[in-house]
Amino acid sequence: AAIRTVDQFEYALYTAGGGGPDRLPASGWLTGDVRDLAMLIHRASAPAPRVERLVDTLEFGVSSAAGAFERKHGQRAGKGIGPQIAEILGQSDDQAGQTRLMAMTVLINALIFHESLAQAGFAIDDERPVAPVHQFNSVSSGFDQQAIIAEWDAILQVNYWPIFATAGKILNRLPTATADAVLQPLWDAAQRLIRGGVTRSHDLTGIIFQRLIADRKFLATYYTRPAAAALLAALALPADRPPGGSDWGDAAAISELQIGDFACGTGTLLSAAYQRVSLLHELNRGDPKALHPKLMKSGLHGLDVLNISVHLTAAMLASAHPDTPFDGEALLTMPYGRRGDDSVRIGSLELLPEFVQEELISDAAATTAGGRKPENVQDLVDRVGHGKFDLVIMNPPFTRPTNHEGEHSDVPNPVYAAFDTDEATQSDMADREKILAKDSAANGNAGVASYFVELAHRKRRAAGSLALVLPLSSMSGSSWEEVRQLWRSEYSASIVVSVATHGSFDRSFSADTGMAECLSVHRGPSAAPDSDRRATFAVLHETPASRQDAELLGAQITNFHHAINGRTFEDGWVEPLRLGTARYGAMANMRLPEAGPWPLMGVADLDLALAAYQLTRGRLRLFGSPLGGYIDLPIVPHAEFSERGPVHRNINGVNRGGRGKPDTFRGPFDVRELEKRTVPEYPVLWYHDAKRERSLIVEPDAEALVRISQGSPSQDELDQRAHDIVCTATRAHYNLDLRFNSQSLIVAMTGRKCIGGRAWPSVIFEEPAHEYAFSLWSNSTPGLLLRWWVSNKTQSGRGTTTITSIPNIPTLDVRALTDEQHAAAREAFEAMRELRFLPFDQIDEDPA
Repeated sequence: AAIRTVDQFEYALYTAGGGGPDRLPASGWLTGDVRDLAMLIHRASAPAPRVERLVDTLEFGVSSAAGAFERKHGQRAGKGIGPQIAEILGQSDDQAGQTRLMAMTVLINALIFHESLAQAGFAIDDERPVAPVHQFNSVSSGFDQQAIIAEWDAILQVNYWPIFATAGKILNRLPTATADAVLQPLWDAAQRLIRGGVTRSHDLTGIIFQRLIADRKFLATYYTRPAAAALLAALALPADRPPGGSDWGDAAAISELQIGDFACGTGTLLSAAYQRVSLLHELNRGDPKALHPKLMKSGLHGLDVLNISVHLTAAMLASAHPDTPFDGEALLTMPYGRRGDDSVRIGSLELLPEFVQEELISDAAATTAGGRKPENVQDLVDRVGHGKFDLVIMNPPFTRPTNHEGEHSDVPNPVYAAFDTDEATQSDMADREKILAKDSAANGNAGVASYFVELAHRKRRAAGSLALVLPLSSMSGSSWEEVRQLWRSEYSASIVVSVATHGSFDRSFSADTGMAECLSVHRGPSAAPDSDRRATFAVLHETPASRQDAELLGAQITNFHHAINGRTFEDGWVEPLRLGTARYGAMANMRLPEAGPWPLMGVADLDLALAAYQLTRGRLRLFGSPLGGYIDLPIVPHAEFSERGPVHRNINGVNRGGRGKPDTFRGPFDVRELEKRTVPEYPVLWYHDAKRERSLIVEPDAEALVRISQGSPSQDELDQRAHDIVCTATRAHYNLDLRFNSQSLIVAMTGRKCIGGRAWPSVIFEEPAHEYAFSLWSNSTPGLLLRWWVSNKTQSGRGTTTITSIPNIPTLDVRALTDEQHAAAREAFEAMRELRFLPFDQIDEDPA
């Protein structure tokens, strides 16, 4: 009884490693009550060395089976039986053999679950139990392929469609000799895994498959890292605030939970949420195994466009209690691409409308794992209606329709280029996306992720939560503005976690995206007055190393979020994020801006962020001075005294006709690089060249030539557009794509007026004399601080913005200066114009 009342136990976790035990925390002690201690012990009960050995066993078995397949049918992709196997998985038979590795993974998964059902006494055919796998394997003749398929078909009459239907199709397509050749190494590995405990542990199986999935050799997809998934689940499902009830021990309430992932991929996030629910229920004297059949059948919803994704999600969820059968599951493969009637489908986004079309049910039935009939999925499609979910947890795809760079350079619309869709299909799918998401917060320029955010918002209950892995640009990009306004207006509590470290990969919570991301949790509805909508921001020094670290950090962040007590960012409060005495990052609770970026993202030093924040409000903080040591400055948005120049696409853009239609000129000019000794008629500052941009004066690097009309628009129209653009020529130009680690200028001045181009749009003043003070301020330390504060810092070393955001960027109000001060600014500018500046990251050692 006394132990139950103590909430300040001190403890540490030691884990055996190759070079000696690792200690968590690195210094000091963890503190908590007995349930916190129990949760840590539970998470540590599958030690890393044991997991590594079992992962190696699984990988060896899958690789051996794939090798046996290739010895029978050759290694050359696209030949023989390989394409048939790939078609079952909805993949192509790739040269690297990855699809074949996936097929072998599906088969070993089915063998393991077959054996777990046999060990549990799972009944089929009038109480006949499932026969163990070894009964279908003899020393003399090997595996009886058709007998295994028949047993899997019998299991399918009861359940487990996502696991056994795809595996049965693969096995049935293999010649008899090939089937025996691949089943032998798979079964050998499966037996070792079963002896290692994968059918007895409600945690270990999920870890093993997750680690295999994590290997890009086996599945070419982005996935959420397990530790990141654990952190997101901990933030979305706090230990003291269960959704749908007042007590995590309330079995009736927990069994009614609705949790959904509409882009479930490998099932990592849905599985992490389920493990979290089960553990919290168990710690509150509940029996998670008793809830397993109900939650599997109607509580855990996973949707994706790939059969293989639904298969892996089913494996992850069922592995929580592999010895506990369940009657049905809420997993669905959504239709994607061109249909037989020439219409198109766009996967889970088909569920954006409140009422889905009847044909969607038939399409879903035709493509879902196991090819179930419409009546078998009717209730499932109905159950994923609007306002049904306590939690929507997702890592949606990030692709943008305008992502025409690198590997996507020859793809018209990368968002819908999966499954080798042609250009016409991609265009039709993009059009359908716009129709289904009409009057929503989603924005095509933000990418398809914004549509999934809108979908999640529509699906959650009024008091439900969203838990999302999103690109860091979602917190600052102008195309995400309506989404941020949705969060601000409709949700009462937001928590956003980012990482501040070197390199975009290390700032990502997903594997292999190569871009900075954030974890974003929002609970509704909002009851706070519009003027005091707040969020908690946590910035980590690095992504969590383990699920134990992740859950402990999640608890720290949640506790801080629930106990602000006036310790706000505006009042100068920044809280260290620690485990023991080891510092893992920092936290702050901030009033959300009425519009624009949410700026406390990916910032290593929140004290610096505090100085930048106060500067936006006209207070230059003097570090080292007594409290209240500020200089008041007139700070306003650019729009107060200047205008921005044209978007570069309106200068030289071309509207692609597509589908046989001719291209038309969007911009009146052709822009080409300026040749030496050429005097341009219309000079342009267009490109970036950091070595050339070291001084306050930068000369034009391109020239604009008026295009010759090809019919539409007419020559008169082109000439008028050209005239309008020439009228925007100015000397001051703003750096959109700022690299802190290589560039020296935020504002470049040209020797004479020129058109502002792609990298350097114009800033147009009513009073040209104000350009000098504007340039000096923008390129100073405080000017840099303000630009850094409002920049999109998704990519390490960069501070990007958009031309439409320039008017909102805070800067010195040059109108507040006297004529004498402007004259002094010009004099200072002329004295400094030839000085060579170092890159901004060397500002502390730059005398200029």
